[in-house]
Amino acid sequence: MRMFLLAWRQLTYQPGRLIVAVLGVLFANLLMFMQFGFQDALFVSASLIQRRLQCDIAVISPVTTSVYMSNGFSRRLLYRLRAHPDVEAVFPVCVGGGPWKNPWTGRPRTIFILGVDLQEATLDLPGMAESLDELRHVDTALFDAASRPEFGPVAEKLAAGEVVEAEVNRRRLRIRGTVKLGASFAADGNLILSQANFLRLFPERKAGVIDVGLIRLRSGADRAAVERDIRAMVGRDLRVFNADDYIRYERDYWADATAIGTIFTQGVFMGFLVGFVIVYQILHSDVTAHLPQYATLKAMGYSDASLTSAVMFEALIISVLGYGPGILLSLGLYQLTASAANLAMAMSVDRALQVFLITLLMCGMSGLLALRQLRRADPADVF
Repeated sequence: MRMFLLAWRQLTYQPGRLIVAVLGVLFANLLMFMQFGFQDALFVSASLIQRRLQCDIAVISPVTTSVYMSNGFSRRLLYRLRAHPDVEAVFPVCVGGGPWKNPWTGRPRTIFILGVDLQEATLDLPGMAESLDELRHVDTALFDAASRPEFGPVAEKLAAGEVVEAEVNRRRLRIRGTVKLGASFAADGNLILSQANFLRLFPERKAGVIDVGLIRLRSGADRAAVERDIRAMVGRDLRVFNADDYIRYERDYWADATAIGTIFTQGVFMGFLVGFVIVYQILHSDVTAHLPQYATLKAMGYSDASLTSAVMFEALIISVLGYGPGILLSLGLYQLTASAANLAMAMSVDRALQVFLITLLMCGMSGLLALRQLRRADPADVF
């Protein structure tokens, strides 16, 4: 306790230095929180489709790396799996991208398009099940109301009772309703069509080619056992996932196979480095300025361990004082970014604890490095 009070008095003796150190930690925290937030939003948004699929098992082409960069396979491979006694139903899904021409400004923007089976809702989205009949009409689609605003006020116009039509991939579509899926780093907006309308929109695609196969099992079926059976049935023709593994597969692609995950990791490191340098400079200056006082304390019988604890307490105080306002400002920036960019940015307990531990490590390392000056505090220099 005595060393803690000593550390506090030394820090508050020159408030300007303390403020600079706290601001340095605050800035480092903001940078780390935002980088982690963007990274997490990337992973969540990239796997939004997988999170909404209503299936027990999914199959894709073995060369597909992401749902946004899919390679098709024959739907006959999917329908063969209905022969398994525990498979209740299978549903094909087609995906693609095409230019959406804003109906009000005429500006084109690429939109992600899903062609779904109309037997039942294969996407767990509000309003999806009630809108399936609307998709049975020729050249109709459902619009993702959580798409970016550049696509136009589609949801607002539909809510007002207006007819909304848009040109997509050089074909006129009528928007019959809305769902809420969400934008991502890979797709600014989404459209949902029937399989038949999807093929009308992409006439160059073969009718027998799909991108994702969804498998629903009978009640009481052993999913792991069925998954093994299906892998044996399809061999190398398809890649087989349970629902959780399919989400993880998409997440791993964006984390490991693209530069985006690396960029965010480097951003966290830069935040750590900035905070480390600032705190080290403050502690180094503080120790250097008080070397005679430290030498006097040594002459009075204080051990090196006691004086070391005083410097480390200074590092702890700076880290806590900087972390508090840092997390509060980050919460505000998360809300602002989420509303402005339609990204799922939210603070989690795990992330708050992670950044706090990194902050303690950052300030602790700075304190340890600054201790080199403390060893120069020799009582013989004072007396």
